[in-house]
Amino acid sequence: MTKKIALLLAALLALALFVATPAFPGTIPSSLVPESAKWVAHLDMEKFVGTELYALLDKDGRFQIKGRDIDRWLKMDLAKDIKGVTVIGLGPDDENIVFAVEGTLDKAGIIALAEADKDSQKTAYGAYTLYSSGSDEYGAFVNDRLLVFAEGRAAIEKVLDTAGGKAKSFAGTPLSAALKDVPAGAFLSGVLPDLSTLGKEIGQSKVLDQASGLFFMAQEKTGNLSLRLQVTAASPESAKNMADVVQGLIAMGRLGGGERGMAEVAPLLDGLQVKLDGKTVRIDFERPSKDIAALLSEHKGIHID
Repeated sequence: MTKKIALLLAALLALALFVATPAFPGTIPSSLVPESAKWVAHLDMEKFVGTELYALLDKDGRFQIKGRDIDRWLKMDLAKDIKGVTVIGLGPDDENIVFAVEGTLDKAGIIALAEADKDSQKTAYGAYTLYSSGSDEYGAFVNDRLLVFAEGRAAIEKVLDTAGGKAKSFAGTPLSAALKDVPAGAFLSGVLPDLSTLGKEIGQSKVLDQASGLFFMAQEKTGNLSLRLQVTAASPESAKNMADVVQGLIAMGRLGGGERGMAEVAPLLDGLQVKLDGKTVRIDFERPSKDIAALLSEHKGIHID
């Protein structure tokens, strides 16, 4: 796929993460997820577009992805045509991350756009056709409604092998079992049962360096945005240490409420609750969607030029 397609689709996921703060369901294309997957995250675009938060951002222009750019590149309305975006992590680096986009896709147009790149290559891979731009971007249609792309060829081949039945899916793995905890109403979430698979990056975080698993999600109920970040620690002592660090950060944020740039954010901290249960630390956040939308009024939205 070309860089603009990758950036546009990645921006969609980034937008939801930005709006919801680190957050799946709709339908995860489970048959795509390899047995070796380390983590998975999913944006249900239909549920997100149905929220009051989205309506507020869309109505007053705070939610901005330029329609002219979408028309020029993909010939689609992302909010209406994209049904879900799933991100599959097969390893600790970017080359092991695969994006799966499901919806009403202009397959012919996207392929034509990919083939227009002077460095593009087309290769048969089993029942699929693999398109590449140079040596660092790969994409393929699993079917007319499902597109997968990645920076690493090995990663996308694992996903295609799984989709084609040549390799086992993640059914029966701890990752698949962990997804059962995702509420039916969630529009964005992710599960990483074993944080050690992220390697040294975790050790750089004072909160997560003692964690063994992670779960996060976002949903909207009766006009309120609800977020949850749940971390499983190696021991109850480690869990208490993490909870203390989080409580300390919240307290520092409240103390800095009068500082420039913090006046609007500080009141939102009242919506945070930290709960400790054995080896589990749960951070819940709930505030009216209109308050979140008002806070985002200071931002100009996401633009793709």
